[in-house]
Amino acid sequence: MKPIVVFDLETTGLDKTKDSIIQFAAIKMDRETNKLIDSLNLYIQPEGSYNISIQAYFKHGITAKFLADKPYFKDVYKQILDFMEDSDILTYNGCNFDIPFLKSELFKVGVDKEFLGINCYDAFLEEKRRNGNKLGETYARYKGKTMEEAGLQAHDALSDVKATYSIFVAQQMREHYGPENIITEDNVLVLKDFQGKVVPCFSIGKYKDISVEFVKTIDMQYLAWCISDNCNFLDSTKEYIKNLMK
Repeated sequence: MKPIVVFDLETTGLDKTKDSIIQFAAIKMDRETNKLIDSLNLYIQPEGSYNISIQAYFKHGITAKFLADKPYFKDVYKQILDFMEDSDILTYNGCNFDIPFLKSELFKVGVDKEFLGINCYDAFLEEKRRNGNKLGETYARYKGKTMEEAGLQAHDALSDVKATYSIFVAQQMREHYGPENIITEDNVLVLKDFQGKVVPCFSIGKYKDISVEFVKTIDMQYLAWCISDNCNFLDSTKEYIKNLMK
């Protein structure tokens, strides 16, 4: 049985055609004993001028200053390939992000790495398959029977609302929870965890997932645009942002 390499990337952003890998971390595990064989942790400096998106920075905390003395990808890609050689692969949502991103970065240095012939496991996708969040799957998980077995028809609106209420009752019996706090009707701002506090954050735009309070410290011009006539946010949303700007 081949060993399995578990790897993860940190990047300057989410666009594999424009952004770059700035950290590659991996462990190699023995599949039979579950013991660690080897590990690799590389910080990588992108070549040329580059920008680490604010969303990426708040995810990993890596700065351009920290990367200033780190090697370029062209200097370490062989080390990465050697580490992964003759191994299966495991990621968490890597089939959608990490593998395509790594393949793109390798292609930029002239390497056409083929992943289709490798066993690539994805714990995120498997968890979604096992514990899906579709209404029918959630109903079956809480009620111990399918919607059809309960006399409900999936994707019929009336059956769906009945199933939703049944789920709600079961959830409340397991652990009580309160209503969601909707702060803007157009969902431009949502309450999210930002640096350890649940605060109003943008859900769209260049400051997606960033708190309004933080944007206020770095880009008041953007907030001014948000409340201007040139922006199509709802008036109630503009008023909410205006109050946060005070």
